[in-house]
Amino acid sequence: MKGVIMAGGKGTRLRPLTCHLPKPMVPLVEKPMMEYTIEWLKRFGITDIAVTIHYLRDCIKDYFGDGRRFGVHISYFEEQEPLGTAGSIKNASSFIDDTFIVISGDALTDFHLSEALEFHQQRGALATILMSREREPLDYGEMIIDQAGRVKQLLEKPRWDEVYSDFVNTGIYIFEPEILHYIEADTPSDFSSDVFPHLLQYEKPLYGYAAKGYWLDIGTFQQYRQAHIDILNKKVNVSLKGEELFPHVWVGEHVQIEDGAMIIGPAFIGDGAVIRKHVKVEPYSVIGEHVQVNEYTSIKRSIICSHGYIGKHCELRGSIVANGTYMANSVELLDDSVIGSRCVVQSHVRVKPNVKIWPKKVIFEGATVHSSIFWGKQIRRSLFTDYGICGIANIEISPESASKLACAYGSTLPLKSKVIVASDGQPFADMIKQSIIQGLHSTGINTIDCLDPITAPIVRYQLSQSSYDGGIFISINEQERKVYIDVYDQYGYPIDRKQERNIEMTLAQEQLRRVPVEQLGESEYHQRAFSRYTEALCKHIYVPLNGCKVILAANAHIHHIAKELVSHVGEGMISIHDTNIDSIREYVRTMNVKFAFVIQNNGEQFTVIDEKGDVLTEMQLLCMYTMTTLLFQSGMIVPIPNYAPSSLETIARELNGNVRRMNGKRRDMLLALSHPFHFCYDALYAFIQLFQLLSFDTRSLSELLASFPHVHWLYDYVSCSWSARGIVMRKLIEEALEKRIDIDGGIKVYHSDDSWAFILPKLDEPAFTIYSQASDFQKAKETMAYYINKIRQYQNA
Repeated sequence: MKGVIMAGGKGTRLRPLTCHLPKPMVPLVEKPMMEYTIEWLKRFGITDIAVTIHYLRDCIKDYFGDGRRFGVHISYFEEQEPLGTAGSIKNASSFIDDTFIVISGDALTDFHLSEALEFHQQRGALATILMSREREPLDYGEMIIDQAGRVKQLLEKPRWDEVYSDFVNTGIYIFEPEILHYIEADTPSDFSSDVFPHLLQYEKPLYGYAAKGYWLDIGTFQQYRQAHIDILNKKVNVSLKGEELFPHVWVGEHVQIEDGAMIIGPAFIGDGAVIRKHVKVEPYSVIGEHVQVNEYTSIKRSIICSHGYIGKHCELRGSIVANGTYMANSVELLDDSVIGSRCVVQSHVRVKPNVKIWPKKVIFEGATVHSSIFWGKQIRRSLFTDYGICGIANIEISPESASKLACAYGSTLPLKSKVIVASDGQPFADMIKQSIIQGLHSTGINTIDCLDPITAPIVRYQLSQSSYDGGIFISINEQERKVYIDVYDQYGYPIDRKQERNIEMTLAQEQLRRVPVEQLGESEYHQRAFSRYTEALCKHIYVPLNGCKVILAANAHIHHIAKELVSHVGEGMISIHDTNIDSIREYVRTMNVKFAFVIQNNGEQFTVIDEKGDVLTEMQLLCMYTMTTLLFQSGMIVPIPNYAPSSLETIARELNGNVRRMNGKRRDMLLALSHPFHFCYDALYAFIQLFQLLSFDTRSLSELLASFPHVHWLYDYVSCSWSARGIVMRKLIEEALEKRIDIDGGIKVYHSDDSWAFILPKLDEPAFTIYSQASDFQKAKETMAYYINKIRQYQNA
């Protein structure tokens, strides 16, 4: 059996450590990461090894040579351009003539490979993916397998609402040589996104094996630190350089530790290091070879790479210092700071948490370096929620952080792109808007500044009718004191997950584009941006709007936009600015109106209150959406979310139409319609649709609602920690394997009596929504309670 180590990646998430060093060569307790991989393969008798290389390839070749020094034989296969995981293996096809194992050069593992190979052979597998369990699988490829281990579904880097399992793809594969037939030569391709989906489609023997032992993908600084902790705790079976002189303290050769120095294990001191008197080295610290640490310095949970110098009276707290860095006296490095190689940090410098300093920089005496990674502390969720980026006004989202976000977004767009930027007119939203515009300009992006307050649907409409390259809309939820920053693509849809991740990674890595002064972006100014929108909206009014008295409750700018429709609406609309639901319910009961319509500042979300003062439920709104869509656009197929009640099918049939169930994500629902207006995501459009309906239907709104087919459809919420979500979803799927289930935007479990339950993970909260439909209320309630209890049980197991 042969081994292939993929070592061509750049490791951008570990910059600045990888600025001048390929990721497999980044030191891990004073050995390159890839050295642990070679030792692991050798432990199972695999000594004939191919290494695929690209980025800074000579660094790897110079260190490992032909492998003789490590008791193996190494062949190198160079890529002129990155070929991806599968493409790099195809590039090494001349090496492959038997069953072989593939592993990344930045993985740390002690998996029992012999057992995995036995599983592979017993199943007659073409490919076996070694799996591990991860409580938070967002950065991995999650896997769903059947009881025999055959892979049923793969999803790369899921969002929280797509987590169905805690089994993840480790990137360690056992292959038969025939796998090469499924990889095109000289063409970039990946196993997870290209080869494995093809094998699944054609039902080739693709298996997943839950490997025993330790595994960690070292892709981030958090994982890099964790790898050191796990090695020092002996959680992973690897060999360490040096001798364990004291319990859990490993010391290399020719180390000088002066009297009065204190070293508290677990810790590691590399060859030739000097630890002066009164130095305190606390647990989980690593001092690299030939590092000198001077008097009265305190090092806590920090990693100092080789050939560094640390002066007197310094304090390092959870920091990483790359090789060859000089640090003068009285320097303070705070939590999660990273100093690149060969930097000079002069005396009395203070580096604040999360700051990264690129290689060969000089930090002058007395400086305080303070730059935080926006959203960096919120590692358990995506930057983006269902309605864009959200945070508490002037705390989580401030003008400074908004500008940095805009720089990250602008850096992902081509130079001189045009982006429309608008707000709901609230003063703080306008402040954030100006910060975003300036941030975009600094990256060479031109902006269209909408001077009038408008709504999110208007921005989307403008984009759908223009040649702009993207858009941003800022709104304030004043009750929650939260800011929402929504980002759209050139067609007016919320950006897809790929673009979200590009922005998140650019922001996290601070890879922000800075252009010369002559290339700075410029603004154009637009007034009455809503006019084209209202003109287009009027074309969706098909019947006279008369004899219908209604309340429109919204802020001033939405009322101003609504006046553009006044000639169609007539005298029936009563405008009020109080959007408090309880107050409006009282108005409705005393003012003899057909309904009240309350619109939030973003112009998307709304509440409907019938003539009795009752608030319409989600099910009733979905019924109204289906009914109005088919009344005014006969024969179309109405997209509805998977969890919607079955009454929508009945309504559609009665109106000679049909529905199509799909995952309920906002982008997908908007994409499914042929025009830019959507009842569920455009409050003014929904208002006009409802107004039309009740203008010609003589029934009251409550009577109309009562005429809808009655089903027992309930929903409730249940909390679930982020870390338990993968386990819970996997166990729910395993339990339902004997039943009919759908996995699309959630898990839908069908029961024998035509009842069903839908378990929907919430994207931006540690919780699930449980929907239940059954033939009677008690059955629906019991089913919902069953799954709530199961979720609580599984996460506490």
